[in-house]
Amino acid sequence: MKKEAALLIAAITLIGCSAQSAQRDETAALADRHFVLTSVDGEAIGPREGVKPVIRFSSDMHVSGVMCNRFFGQGKLAKGVLTLPQMATTRMMCSDQKLNQWENMLGTVLSQGAKVTLEQQTLTLNGAGHKLVYRAEQ
Repeated sequence: MKKEAALLIAAITLIGCSAQSAQRDETAALADRHFVLTSVDGEAIGPREGVKPVIRFSSDMHVSGVMCNRFFGQGKLAKGVLTLPQMATTRMMCSDQKLNQWENMLGTVLSQGAKVTLEQQTLTLNGAGHKLVYRAEQ
């Protein structure tokens, strides 16, 4: 009985450590990286009013960037889903309606949770019925 209990406790501990390790690996893949938006819902992004829409990740999952306005917040990445529950942003209106639309969309995607896929140099955020694709920049 004692042996079974000890084995059960060891198994639970290993599972917990494995889950924490996987979360650290997810975070490490994004840490200290910055990505430029290349498409939204399949629509390619070209130069916009001299603004380069980007998203950045710090080693502690602080997320920041710019679409039209600057945004930032403490991100949470768990099981491949990124959320920014309390995203802050500047509040200027852009003359480019697409940037305004995409900015609102990004806020919704990040607050509701975005499935994160990172393949080589391409970061994809899927959520709230939208798909934003970014390319890594050095």
